[in-house]
Amino acid sequence: MTSSLTAHLATFAFHAPSLPECCTSYVNAVIGSEDLKAFKKASRSLPDHDGPESQLAFDFLEDVFRAAYEAYSTHQDTRDGESTFNGLFIYRFLVAVCKALKDHSCQADFKRDEANLVAMSKQLIALGLEVDNKSQYKADGLIKFYGLNQLEALLLETSGSLNNTDKVKINFDHHKAIFGSLAMLKTVADEFPHASIKTFKDLKVYFVHAAGLTGTKVHLWSIRFRPQETYELWRESSLEIMPSFEDRLKFLPALIQFFWSIKGLLDKSVEVIVALRDEHEKIQAESRRFASPPRLTDIVNPIILRLSQEEDSAGVSKLGPFYSPPHD
Repeated sequence: MTSSLTAHLATFAFHAPSLPECCTSYVNAVIGSEDLKAFKKASRSLPDHDGPESQLAFDFLEDVFRAAYEAYSTHQDTRDGESTFNGLFIYRFLVAVCKALKDHSCQADFKRDEANLVAMSKQLIALGLEVDNKSQYKADGLIKFYGLNQLEALLLETSGSLNNTDKVKINFDHHKAIFGSLAMLKTVADEFPHASIKTFKDLKVYFVHAAGLTGTKVHLWSIRFRPQETYELWRESSLEIMPSFEDRLKFLPALIQFFWSIKGLLDKSVEVIVALRDEHEKIQAESRRFASPPRLTDIVNPIILRLSQEEDSAGVSKLGPFYSPPHD
């Protein structure tokens, strides 16, 4: 591997902040429970803690364990459809992520079930296309920053039930989410056109894709803008869903790490968006006296495309995604 490629790959590196050390004994007590009754009791036995960082972490863990208990104690067939997959293993954990973000002023919240991706509608309208209810991009879920111009930062696509291995559906949803993420990225640029490209290059938007070759994976992908008007797609992490309580010692630490990493990445996105907003407002005020630099909205121009499952699923099914063995 060349040194330039190594340096480039290093720019993708993100080390999510670890949970505070004071959480360790609580986590061990819960996941070490011998049965569901003990699991539920241990999850409610929060130790004393001080400080906002510890409070966020314990609130997050309590939400995660409560959601895990609901998944473990359900009488439903965990493979019974997409809504069951989302309800038991996705939605509640993304809600926990939103509640755990450091900057509460961003007002992060998770919108579920056929959520309209407003960014896509805005971009299609900007291209002169008519947008009605049928032509809207409907995601399986969205994380929006309601305190930051209602910008969308993460979308969810779930490709059927747990254990679904339909490659046509999986590959279509993957490419649908890519174009949805590009629309989110473009919308941020349009919202703060006077911000700098230097800061904008630090922004990532995300999509969670619940799918995989085995039908039991949840993948976290990111997209960011790069020089020469290119866009980089990167798989940040993945999680193997293990619905059995007997697998808790292996599954729960991985689940906690996966969603805590999403929280850390979204914290960074909030920081970058706030910086873009501040730069935009400053340059906008100065442009009344000086010539303004090139606008971000004119530089960031990805292809905007809303895929249709009826028309496009067969074509994109041959285009991947293709996973590398070390990350599967």
